[in-house]
Amino acid sequence: MDIVLNPLRFHILKFNILFIAFFLIFSQAFLSAYAIEDVSNPLSQPQTRVKYKKLKKVKTKKDDINYLPEFTENVNLPEKTYVSEISFDSVLDKAKKHSYDLKIADFDILISKTGIMNARSEYMPKLNLGLGTEYTKSLRDDGLSVVSIGDSFINPYTRFQSIIGLTLNYNLFDFGVRRGNLDIAKQDTELKKLLEIEQIQELTLNLIDSYSKIFITRKQIQIYNEILDIQKQNLEMSNRLFAAKEISKTELNDRVVSVADTEKKIFELKKIMAESLNWLEFYTGENYDINNLNLDEMKNPKIDLDETTDYTKTITWKIYEKEIKKKELELKVAKRNYLPKVNAYGRYYIYGADETNYGDSFGDIRPSSFTVGGSVNMALFDGMKNYSNVQKASLELRQMQVKRDKAIAQWLTRLAALRGNMIYMNEQIECNEKILNELTEKDKSLNRLVSKRIISPIERNDSKIQLLEQKTNYENNRATATAIMLGIQALTTYEGTSNGL
Repeated sequence: MDIVLNPLRFHILKFNILFIAFFLIFSQAFLSAYAIEDVSNPLSQPQTRVKYKKLKKVKTKKDDINYLPEFTENVNLPEKTYVSEISFDSVLDKAKKHSYDLKIADFDILISKTGIMNARSEYMPKLNLGLGTEYTKSLRDDGLSVVSIGDSFINPYTRFQSIIGLTLNYNLFDFGVRRGNLDIAKQDTELKKLLEIEQIQELTLNLIDSYSKIFITRKQIQIYNEILDIQKQNLEMSNRLFAAKEISKTELNDRVVSVADTEKKIFELKKIMAESLNWLEFYTGENYDINNLNLDEMKNPKIDLDETTDYTKTITWKIYEKEIKKKELELKVAKRNYLPKVNAYGRYYIYGADETNYGDSFGDIRPSSFTVGGSVNMALFDGMKNYSNVQKASLELRQMQVKRDKAIAQWLTRLAALRGNMIYMNEQIECNEKILNELTEKDKSLNRLVSKRIISPIERNDSKIQLLEQKTNYENNRATATAIMLGIQALTTYEGTSNGL
């Protein structure tokens, strides 16, 4: 069959194709020439706005042409506010409010509560409304009546048909499947709350690490600045002695190297402090002034190390116990699915039909039948699907028990390491105190000798530097011991409340 195309229609079609192609090319060129800013989402707007007032033609050495945009000063950026006074308790409170993980955990709790609502819906009857309309054309005219073959029904009539049906179903008895699913949903919600408490515990441990590192580094910077001042005094006196030819060039070089080495240590400590402050800002959402930051000393908690080994009181144990309880319920429900389910049902139909007119089938619609009944359903064979579910739940239960044992073993190992470090820190602090006392007495004696001009001020300053270095070790060990005690308290204390909604 040949298709003959009208010449006029052909020209119109060709014109439409050319017009569409020209429109697409023009649109692409227009979008490439101008930047389209999305103002629907404020986060998508750039922080620095580019204003294309007038494109400047700039000739380079190769006579190339570059178009340089004019940058306008951004006036919409909010000014940062810096915090200069912090304490560990205030930082912890702000971190709990700002933490992304805790906000996610809140949503997990809310999501799990919808699971409870879903499980409770199984106790309610199910009401369905069905609407249907069709046209049947009989291809036989031999007086054939309605015939059913298996699940198929043959309608011998030619007609329009419309039907409205209401179906009510209710689960009378299922051997505890519904109750089991509801208990699983409740266990899941309680588990999510425990997981949120675990997130608070991890947040606390991270903050202890960051805050203690900042506190120790800040102390070290302050003490090393004192040492640097003393070393500069020694260097100045050594320069005068060298000019008077009372010391050698090597001794003067040693003083210069000592000053440079201390300045390097201060620079490295500031770098470490800046990195720790970045993490603290991530946890709290605040900005901190590194140059004028004052930190309160962390309070040492009074806890008995001998009473911190009961793992059954920890959040780790409670989480895995809840997981195991949930798996036991899942296994129980999977086994109950072998049993039959007793249902009650009711159906109410409104039916109308007409042999010639579709609209008249609706005009003929009227109540047709009402059915009430009950049924018992039991899966005799499901392709081993439920059997595999039972096996899976059983294996997951045993696996969860092994995971619990591993987690508790890790917890005990972690606690033992902290306890060992605590004992070592206490011994170091005792040694530091003894050395500090001796160096303090030595410094007093050297001050008297300097006043009597028996020794030079440089010798006295060297002793002061030794005293300050020992003070650095003492402050470091003391703050580390406090951080370890706070870590032990966080690991062994179960807080029965969470931020869950």
